[in-house]
Amino acid sequence: MRIKDIFICICFAFFSITIFGQTEVVEKEAKPVLEIFKKEETNYIENWMRDLITDETMTPETTTRFTIITSYYGLKMKQLGEDTKLSKIEIIDGFNNLVKEQNRELEQILPIEQFESFSNFYDKLSWSVNKRLNQL
Repeated sequence: MRIKDIFICICFAFFSITIFGQTEVVEKEAKPVLEIFKKEETNYIENWMRDLITDETMTPETTTRFTIITSYYGLKMKQLGEDTKLSKIEIIDGFNNLVKEQNRELEQILPIEQFESFSNFYDKLSWSVNKRLNQL
């Protein structure tokens, strides 16, 4: 009789844990992918950069380096929004850090006037992106 009581208690405990454990497991909704840049911004960036690259004061080597650097950081920024494990604050901080790193690299290769033009352009773009991300 004693073994039967112990068996019933163990079964009750097991089923209680299973049932209560299931109620605690809440299915998390899949966190949506954030678009760091809206489609209109992406088109505007591409056109603006194309105009900058076609500027005749930029050497072919500088154009190549510029394209590589901006493509790399653009991809990294896009990937921030796709990483569903990051919080909004982590995405914003990551974006701002990538902008700073990109600017450091571009400052070394671009002529002063072109870097200032790029920097002013990206400051406005960063402001827009930060404002939108902070509102989420």
